[in-house]
Amino acid sequence: MVLGAVVCNVMFWKLNKTPLEHSFTVVVILGFSVWIIYVLDRLLDNNKTDFVPTERHIFHQQNAKILWYFIGIFVLFCAVLIFYLPNNIIIFGIVISLLIGIYLLIIIKISSKNNLQRFKEPVTAFVYVSAVFGTTVLHNLQTSSLLIGFIFLLIVFQNLLLFSLLEFKKNANACNLAEYFGINKSNLIIIAITFTITILGFYSIYSSVSNYDNKVVFVEIIMSFILLIINRFDRFFLINDRYRWVGDGIFLLPLSIIL
Repeated sequence: MVLGAVVCNVMFWKLNKTPLEHSFTVVVILGFSVWIIYVLDRLLDNNKTDFVPTERHIFHQQNAKILWYFIGIFVLFCAVLIFYLPNNIIIFGIVISLLIGIYLLIIIKISSKNNLQRFKEPVTAFVYVSAVFGTTVLHNLQTSSLLIGFIFLLIVFQNLLLFSLLEFKKNANACNLAEYFGINKSNLIIIAITFTITILGFYSIYSSVSNYDNKVVFVEIIMSFILLIINRFDRFFLINDRYRWVGDGIFLLPLSIIL
């Protein structure tokens, strides 16, 4: 998950034609921040008395002490790196941090069965894309990249909804967005997202004169189709949580165009 965020962030920096020396510090902070938020979310879930833990949550619970140490170290490391960021990135980071803080505060206060738990996926998708894509447009905005960024938002939401759906199929007591929509509606939404991404993607390719932009869009279309394949052949991908490896692995596909 962390490596995928870093890879996609680098892809978007290149999309907005930003030299590596301007983006390196942001990429490093982003990688550590994604890890911190991911681990914190699991640790906070484990503190709820009515929470039904997954295998990932059990791992975090068993290693909570050392994970808290690493969180502290990485937070201090990121705090030092902040002084090397441009002002607009710092302001943007403060806004995102406040949103994340509010999100984590709500997660702490509500029970695992609260209706607000069902909206973790759209909130997570928005925050994730804001960090991975949003930071890249602040330095050198290319208006043509905004549609590509929106497609990426759809992919992230599709990924999170798919994971929620498969978790719900594994555990009928799960309280998430797929449980709220139901299995059939969740399937239709996942299919509709791939259809929408394909239409928007080919429109972007048709209207773009940039070869790199077209490569990014093509990779995004492939990412969405892989998620759709997981959805259609869910019995196979549910075995040993294969869907997590493949579903998170799609965010490494941009390596094919940035290396």
